Amino acid sequence: MKESSYNIWVERGASAYVFNGVSGALLRVPHEQRRALQGFLGGDEDSACPPKLLVMLASGRMLVQDGSDELDLLGKRYEASRGDTSQLALTIVTSLGCNFDCPYCFEAMHPEIMDAEVRQAVLELLDDQLPTIRSFHVSWFGGEPLVGKTPLLALSDAFGERCDRAGVRYDADIITNGYLLDEGTCAQLRDRRVTHAQITLDGPPETHDRMRPLAGGQRSFWGIVKNLHHAVAYFPVTIRMNVDTENFPKAEELLRILADQGLAGKLGVYAGQITGNTDDPSAPSATYGHRCFTNRDFARAELEFKRLVTRYGFGSPALPRPTEAPCTAVRANELVVGSSGELYKCWESVGNPLEVVGHIRDYRNPNGRLAKWLKYDPFRNEECRGCIALPVCMGGCAAHAMNLLQYENRCGTFRHTYREQVLTFVEFAETAGTEVSASGPRLTRPMETR
Repeated sequence: MKESSYNIWVERGASAYVFNGVSGALLRVPHEQRRALQGFLGGDEDSACPPKLLVMLASGRMLVQDGSDELDLLGKRYEASRGDTSQLALTIVTSLGCNFDCPYCFEAMHPEIMDAEVRQAVLELLDDQLPTIRSFHVSWFGGEPLVGKTPLLALSDAFGERCDRAGVRYDADIITNGYLLDEGTCAQLRDRRVTHAQITLDGPPETHDRMRPLAGGQRSFWGIVKNLHHAVAYFPVTIRMNVDTENFPKAEELLRILADQGLAGKLGVYAGQITGNTDDPSAPSATYGHRCFTNRDFARAELEFKRLVTRYGFGSPALPRPTEAPCTAVRANELVVGSSGELYKCWESVGNPLEVVGHIRDYRNPNGRLAKWLKYDPFRNEECRGCIALPVCMGGCAAHAMNLLQYENRCGTFRHTYREQVLTFVEFAETAGTEVSASGPRLTRPMETR
């Protein structure tokens, strides 16, 4: 047997810990047993490596057969997921218009709301797929999706009715700026199977209101916070703080305000990297790039952000889960539907006519632009093939990978801070008195051997 290429070892106190990206498993190994393991793998016939340890390491994929090809395994996992037609997922832009005017937005906004003809075409696509799918998931997107609340609710009702009749599981999430998320709207969304909302706050009031003003220039921070108080009672809410080099120093102040508002333990918070849009020169973010973190610098900033999130009670350290085909852009049975019925493969393409791959009325006959997405293969990239983060990233953002100016931003942060992330998780688990398991990232019971 041999060690997996995707093992990450860290040490703390009397034990070593090993995380494997292919399985997502984490195992605690006392130092003397790790030394015995090293002897065993080095051919020492006298090594006193406990058989139980070998069994657990094998079950967590930390040990693999000598002739195994882990890249081949990951490649097959990627392709199987990419081609899976048992699930349908649509990102639906009910409105390309927005009530905000954010200077880093990657979309060139147009005040369009999805009309009845496009809605009917979306339903026809679903009807076409229902006989062969097990599940249907929708992400409501914009612009601001709640500007298009009428088509959102109408489609939601129709989706639920059709899926129930066909015995297909249906659920949805929404990515919204939160300003229109009054309590009545929360109830309407929950009743239509929206199970999660992502809302953006980009710092404390002064910072956020500069980065995310209303379209007329008015402030938006406290209106959003007001809505958070009732939204958390209807579905899980995650706050995304889009960060650049200018607003990142204000992160702790935002968390302190949310904690003072009594929201700690009621919602999650994470940091998102702002990247300048180089594909659509008409988008606001085309002139925003000089403030952006590099991918490597963002990874370091994210570590600090996560520590603050834990300290203020908005989450705890987590390890990444093994990934298949990572996003809509590279999955065959997923599409982004624009408000006029135009189709895209990537969320970041919305509003850019150069990235339209077809139209909802004829979705089975896309144009040639679709090929670049479905042919994207991270396993042809030598950097990806040799990266320890590949099992949890699978090439990351295809849109950025295919853009020379955004190439470095294709990666998730695990590439740059994998050891620190594993150690942070272990330290938190030990402090919390939680035992580390080899059965996966969820912690259950002690797994060290005696």
